[in-house]
Amino acid sequence: MKYLKSRRTVLLALLVLVAGTALWAAAGRRDNGIDPEPNLGASPQILFIHQDVVTDFPATGDGVRTGTFRGALSGTATTNFQFLAVPPPAFAADDLCLFTDVEGDQILFRVQVEGRFLVHLEGPETDPRKTINLFGGPYTGIYEVLEATGKYRYLVGRKFPCKGVGTTPAKHPAIGSVYAEIYNDVFQF
Repeated sequence: MKYLKSRRTVLLALLVLVAGTALWAAAGRRDNGIDPEPNLGASPQILFIHQDVVTDFPATGDGVRTGTFRGALSGTATTNFQFLAVPPPAFAADDLCLFTDVEGDQILFRVQVEGRFLVHLEGPETDPRKTINLFGGPYTGIYEVLEATGKYRYLVGRKFPCKGVGTTPAKHPAIGSVYAEIYNDVFQF
């Protein structure tokens, strides 16, 4: 009887050890809420929000934005953007975005987007605040991790879909804003 009792205790301990190890391993697969394995076919989940202010937008279509990421990635962002030559009302851009968190770890994203310019609401003819000097519109695209340091190294090569919107006044200084939602894995919008 004593032999049977100690055997049960050992089996129970092994079962607890195996279950605990499996749970610990599953928990360790995630870093900052981003699963290291693509979750194809899952419903979209917003991983992080990227918000920027346009700080430089020359007539050549290349410029700079600065802002923040918040969500699974939280920190600062600096984006060098380049609009590509496509016929209006469409637009396309090929950007490089550097994310840095408070611990100094970084991710360099290539952000490729396509969208369409909107015809903006203008307000009454007599209103001096008419918005005809604004342009921009919605877009979709991909954030591709080109390089990463520290805890983000496992993300190199991953691609995350996004959708966003940007608006910029046509008057100088050309300060505008961009808002983007970046999702968990590749899916169709």
